[in-house]
Amino acid sequence: MINVSMKEIETEKELKDVLEFCYNILGEVNSELYGYEAWYKRFLDRSQPLVYAWKDEKIVSAILGRTENQDSLIIGLVACHKDYRRQGITKNLLEYFEKLAREKGYKYITLGSKEDIFYQKCGYNIIFEIHGQNIYQKIL
Repeated sequence: MINVSMKEIETEKELKDVLEFCYNILGEVNSELYGYEAWYKRFLDRSQPLVYAWKDEKIVSAILGRTENQDSLIIGLVACHKDYRRQGITKNLLEYFEKLAREKGYKYITLGSKEDIFYQKCGYNIIFEIHGQNIYQKIL
């Protein structure tokens, strides 16, 4: 695996940089749940893991979570730069994200994705399908 550093977002500038990175890959999201203002409120709250990996001062992968309830965390955004895919970076970042979620008291993580292999390899199980995407869950 390529050597990268991982960390939680600690400053508003990091949040803006990570969101710009995610939106460039996934498309900008101006919804109530996934727009900048919603992520900024979560950043201030500090109870949800917002993490990224970087190499040579460049963001290469990011995972942002949002609270569903006191036990449940939803992964809202997952993005990896195309040049860094299939190298284990996002898998390791997901493990880091899960560790932080456990430390923050969450009992399980849920996410929706059209991706069908990656999350299963990371220990997530499909719990149902809706609107053409699988809903995955992992007990922490």
